[in-house]
Amino acid sequence: MVFNKIDAFLGKLLEVIITICLSATVVITFLQVIFRYVLKQPLSWSQEALMISFVYSVLFGAALAIRNRDHLTVDMMENAPKLLSKILEIIEFIVVGIVIVVLLYFGYLLVMDNFASGQILGILPIQKAYVYLAVPLSALFMIYYHIKKVFT
Repeated sequence: MVFNKIDAFLGKLLEVIITICLSATVVITFLQVIFRYVLKQPLSWSQEALMISFVYSVLFGAALAIRNRDHLTVDMMENAPKLLSKILEIIEFIVVGIVIVVLLYFGYLLVMDNFASGQILGILPIQKAYVYLAVPLSALFMIYYHIKKVFT
């Protein structure tokens, strides 16, 4: 029961984050076009803000796709014997799990290195580490949903 509530909360949280990020992307892009072509005064910060919102929406969207099992699949072996299909499923689970763990590990290192260096984005006074933070955070969601596949 508690597990279902946590799962529902995390799913909603991801959906809200993605909705906010994609909405920000649309609004900022619209403003960028208006300011650049109508008012002839381009926004200096818009490219960086778009990059941040796009990065977060893509990475958290990938985690949501794992939750919903919406990632692209190849059905080349769908008519294979049951034993072979099961072996391939296990191999797929292990490979995807390894990729997610690598993403988490190196994303964490990247974030820690950038916090230590204190690098900021070009125009926005935001440390690059906060942009890169999307990598390990989304990897945590991915691991959660990937492991959850075993139990559902």
